[in-house]
Amino acid sequence: MADHLTEEEQIESLKRWWKENGTGIVTGIVLALAGYFGWQWWQAKERGDAEAASNVYQGFVEAVSANEGKPDNKQLTTAQSLARELKDDYNKRIYAAQASLQLAAMAVEKNDLEAAAKELQWVLDNSNDDALKLVAKRRLASVKAARGETKEALELVQGSVPPAFAALYAETRGDILLQQGDKDAARAAYQEARAQLLPEQAAGSRLLDLKIEGLGEAPKAEGESADDAGEAEVDSEAATEKDAQ
Repeated sequence: MADHLTEEEQIESLKRWWKENGTGIVTGIVLALAGYFGWQWWQAKERGDAEAASNVYQGFVEAVSANEGKPDNKQLTTAQSLARELKDDYNKRIYAAQASLQLAAMAVEKNDLEAAAKELQWVLDNSNDDALKLVAKRRLASVKAARGETKEALELVQGSVPPAFAALYAETRGDILLQQGDKDAARAAYQEARAQLLPEQAAGSRLLDLKIEGLGEAPKAEGESADDAGEAEVDSEAATEKDAQ
């Protein structure tokens, strides 16, 4: 008996193996190619969409920046049209949220608080960028407070937020609480904001100090009077003198 398979037997063995495994191999190759070309297509589409959205946003910026930031009616109409295009066609991209934030700021300047609230709510409902959503949330709280909706406004700025937003959110809580007439709670919120300022936010400390000073000193603890405080100070000085002797 031959030690090795004859050429015909090798061919026959290969045919049997291909019959048993060929379909799976072909399918695997087809899927791999489909995945590769699909990925290439998706990347190309992403690049194309990003470039297109950037171009639309550039046109928006030029429109709202016209006349040194005071666009006329025609330019404003152009800006609004481009913003709608961004929100309709590229709603998950950062450009759409940035356009809405800009339109909201312009609406606030015109005291159109309803329009501002709609733009800010759109960012909360559609943006995938957490930082922009936090910006929109805080601004929406201020807009709602300006509309007299202080309860809803306060709810928007409750809870923990990243350190970069902590002081601003606490200050906004203070503003709303002061609007509600709760000076003590407002003072506490301003003091919390003062304590949470990051080094790069130090410029905001003076305004917070003015807000705190404007509310006067915090009320003394229950049962404590000015005389009690004075007596405590005298006792402390006497103890110090006794120790010195």
